[in-house]
Amino acid sequence: MMTSQFLLDSNIFIESHRLHHPFGFAEFHPFWKWLERLNKAKRIIMLDSVYAELTKRDSEKNLDELGTWVEATFTPPLSHHTDEIGALYVQIQDYLQDCQLYTPESYAQWEPLDKADPWLIAAAKTNNAIIVTNERAVHPTKNQKLKREPKIPDIAEEFHVKTMTLREFFDANGFLKRKPYPLQPSF
Repeated sequence: MMTSQFLLDSNIFIESHRLHHPFGFAEFHPFWKWLERLNKAKRIIMLDSVYAELTKRDSEKNLDELGTWVEATFTPPLSHHTDEIGALYVQIQDYLQDCQLYTPESYAQWEPLDKADPWLIAAAKTNNAIIVTNERAVHPTKNQKLKREPKIPDIAEEFHVKTMTLREFFDANGFLKRKPYPLQPSF
């Protein structure tokens, strides 16, 4: 079993809740219980900026089902307000502006202080953690600068932070048992 810690991007939770494992179906409850066990075992970490994205209340101060689950499961989240994480955050912002791979419109999307992605990379580097995200690297070049938002895997790679998808995390987390599915021939 691996002893790595994993920082999960907000898209893991949002896509799982909205698309793949909605809370309203009992058959998907084991997925959420598995995440709760990983959190309790301190194998997954919730960064406060990801927590804030997931627990944002609507105009009437209501919290959706996912936000309610996050509040109940991941309190308190890991704070990004440390000198070490802050210094890495500055390096990431400097890299985005200086590397000549991103247009100003592109890297501007990572400049708001409440944008979790650069904090996630800085926290993962500081905590020697692996980022779990469903984002895919796009590998911009100086001849084809990225005009859209930077992608976590591209920037994480530059800072020697490992990333993986949720599917890869299933294999790497060490808390799932492999068992062949009992296929039954149909007649």
